[in-house]
Amino acid sequence: MDTLDVALDHPWSRAKIPYLVLVGPRDSMNWNSVTADDLDGAVLLYEYKVAGYGTGVFATDDVSGERTVIAPPSLRTEVAHAACRTLLDRGALTVMITLEGDTLARGDSRSPSVHGGRMATQIRQVPRYLQLADTLDATLASLGRHTRRNLRYYRKRLETEVGVEFVPCADLSRRDFFDFNRRSTFPAAEPQVAWRYNALQQMPDAVLAGVRALHGPWLSLIGGRRHSGVAEIEWQMNLAGLPHYSLSTVMRSYVLEHEITLGTQRLVFIGGTPHSLRHSFTSTEVVDVVVQRRSLDAWMLRRFSRWMFPSKNFLGQTLRDKQLQWIDW
Repeated sequence: MDTLDVALDHPWSRAKIPYLVLVGPRDSMNWNSVTADDLDGAVLLYEYKVAGYGTGVFATDDVSGERTVIAPPSLRTEVAHAACRTLLDRGALTVMITLEGDTLARGDSRSPSVHGGRMATQIRQVPRYLQLADTLDATLASLGRHTRRNLRYYRKRLETEVGVEFVPCADLSRRDFFDFNRRSTFPAAEPQVAWRYNALQQMPDAVLAGVRALHGPWLSLIGGRRHSGVAEIEWQMNLAGLPHYSLSTVMRSYVLEHEITLGTQRLVFIGGTPHSLRHSFTSTEVVDVVVQRRSLDAWMLRRFSRWMFPSKNFLGQTLRDKQLQWIDW
């Protein structure tokens, strides 16, 4: 949670209304003077908004369950249910909370919501991280044959045909950073690029690494943070027009080698990665808890979710899932 201020400044977060739901062990707490010692847990959610107004639709921001439910593992499910119930009792239409864990809980021992509703839960396997060994060779041995070959082949090819160097601590001005984005394969929108650059300046453990031609331009940039033996890769930008060099693969080869040299234990790609490395990730289980008010508005939300949410929106996909089993709650 130490980079929460940066996360809340993300364009995705700014498009919603953040809520922190605090769950305490007793009803007589003075919420004006509450401290962390008074709490069983907390849940960070975001309310979708239209024209600046809340819609009553809430969801956590991470489909892998991180930075969502803050509580001891044995209490996470109960804390998530308490947050769902509180929001439902205060008028929410739909609440979805994703949390780390391996228990498919259908309910808890407390009384049901004042207004009543329904609930569905599901467990998913999420490819979480690549475990790094003590050496590059040992790490590569844990990967698939095709992935190992590509990591070696494309790096050697670029080094031989172009001549490149890996810069673990790249230094770019704001202007150069924006310019490289515009020349990259899939340019990001300017608010997204601004957030990336600002995050690099604000986080003390930020990482900006690059691959560039010897005495030439940048070919690839990668950004994220490093903490507690974990390297988190938030984004990568590759110079357009060089698909035959597979710059994504080359960058991953350098990053693997560099992080192993530093003693990093885990490599994480925030939001996942389409690269074949994902087939070697260690997976963990997460639980999605979805509750809905029994009302016409909630029914319309389910019925027309395809038009209300972008096609890749996880909440919209979940509401349209006909395999999801609902129970009274």
